[in-house]
Amino acid sequence: MLTVHFHKVFNHLLEENMVIARLVNQQTLDFNSFCEYLADGATVTSADCAAVLKQIETRLPFVLAFNSKVICSPEGLCFRPSISGSITQSQLKKKLQERLLADPTLDVDVNRELQTSDLTIDDIQASIAIDLPKVWHDRFKAKANFKREKVDSNDSTEEPDSTNTGGDNTGGGSTNNGGGTNNGGTNNGGTDNGGDNGGGGTLIDDGE
Repeated sequence: MLTVHFHKVFNHLLEENMVIARLVNQQTLDFNSFCEYLADGATVTSADCAAVLKQIETRLPFVLAFNSKVICSPEGLCFRPSISGSITQSQLKKKLQERLLADPTLDVDVNRELQTSDLTIDDIQASIAIDLPKVWHDRFKAKANFKREKVDSNDSTEEPDSTNTGGDNTGGGSTNNGGGTNNGGTNNGGTDNGGDNGGGGTLIDDGE
């Protein structure tokens, strides 16, 4: 059961109020309990499951470092390398101004046009992206049930329509765990329970 709160926010990009849903009271299944769950009804023990998962933790980063994608399930769970990093015209100007300030004798044009060579290796970061199989999203959506939890006395206890107005992406989503711009593409996949759709909003109240 997925417990949700409904909130009314003001979206600054759309310049209008909107109601969004957010998950609350999420529970955590710890590593040992997860291994026991995997071993339940299987021919392996929870210790076997833990050993395999620990090997994945250890070995996976080294394989990804060879610019390789790793398929980790029959249905297509994929780990892949991703990079992030960028530089804008204004950031270049600031960098050149700082260089000129440090050494006024340099012949530096702080207003020159941005070039691809201005983005250096030191400016980019590596991260691991995860592509979830589409069938996982479909299976999860079929199993998921929603419960609306009352926020305060002004919050309606009526069950909302099952239509998700926060956006629904059933594609094989990918998660970029690095900062900045993901040049591998960022797609959070699955069901978007509102979040800050269309650019962050200002919370007005806790639902009406």
